[in-house]
Amino acid sequence: MMAELLSPADLAPFAEIAEDKAKAMIDDVLALAGLAAPCLDDENLDPKKARAVKAILREAVLRWNEAGQGGRTQVSETVGPWQHSESFDNSTPRRSLLWPSEISKLQEICGGDGSDRKAWSYDTAGAAGTQHGDTCAINLGATFCDCGAIYSGAGPLWGTGE
Repeated sequence: MMAELLSPADLAPFAEIAEDKAKAMIDDVLALAGLAAPCLDDENLDPKKARAVKAILREAVLRWNEAGQGGRTQVSETVGPWQHSESFDNSTPRRSLLWPSEISKLQEICGGDGSDRKAWSYDTAGAAGTQHGDTCAINLGATFCDCGAIYSGAGPLWGTGE
């Protein structure tokens, strides 16, 4: 169960939104935020992080509310033999409720403070200077290894002469 991160009362100072509409919009934005940043479902979310999440989600809901339903309007005017017609399209194509930058911020909030991050690397080239056996075909000019060093990555598996 997600902690109450946003309520209709949080939207009231910024816009007049009917409570039922505000609740539905909040439910939608919380559902999408929970998918993008699963830590938001945690009941024990740090209060500082919860306030940051509230600001991000409130911004998204208010933007959605301001966009409205949109629609097309056509105005025609006729004066004597002249006619003038204008069409307006103030509909905004519906995009994702949360912008990519907002999703990144939410995921950053879930990522922690960075203290658990450590440097890491993968050795994609293998160990440098693999030691082949003295009698390995590589040492005698061949293009293949017959001592097994290419399999161990450290040294010959057989043919060491010991």
